[in-house]
Amino acid sequence: MYVDRGSPEDAREMAKLYCQAFPESVEFFFGRKPAKLLLDLMELTFRLIFHWGGEALLLKDEGGQAVGYCLYLSAEQARLQRRWGKALTCLARLAAKVAPSELLRLLHNQLTMARSAESTRKIPKTKAEILSIAISPACQGQGLGTLLLEKVLQRIKNQPVILNVRANNESGKRLYAAAGFSAYGTTKDLLGEWIMLIREPRSHSQR
Repeated sequence: MYVDRGSPEDAREMAKLYCQAFPESVEFFFGRKPAKLLLDLMELTFRLIFHWGGEALLLKDEGGQAVGYCLYLSAEQARLQRRWGKALTCLARLAAKVAPSELLRLLHNQLTMARSAESTRKIPKTKAEILSIAISPACQGQGLGTLLLEKVLQRIKNQPVILNVRANNESGKRLYAAAGFSAYGTTKDLLGEWIMLIREPRSHSQR
């Protein structure tokens, strides 16, 4: 296994991994969508995040096949890397592929999360955010998520880092706790509760 930097050209492979790793979410929001249209939609979503300044690391096997990814957004880099023209084009293509009922459910989901968020402390405005991390089900339980997360945190080590983890995701909570994340609040969406986590920059004495 080796870690490689992701790009918009990897968006479809990342979309496949997302669908494999999070079938419940995919089924809930897009259950009636044909498989190819679903992949097209997810690919555009990942491309949009890249064009908005997102970055990714991919975990690949010896044959170069992606078996995991971590998608993140660094406040220090996003503004410099944002490509407005491509992002707007991607957004327009996305809108054409989302059914009205799907769009309403997604908007309802985001509003639910925004309204239910409860924070126990103030979070810095300048921060990095891990948007999504996924490992192929066939490769889970081998420490690959830990490896991928470590590599990403090395790239954004001087910034606070936030992410959300499902409240019932015990393996995910253990992974993030071991990496130095702690809870700062909770939120929920249409599928259940999330725990909001933050990792403060490590001082020299902690490294």
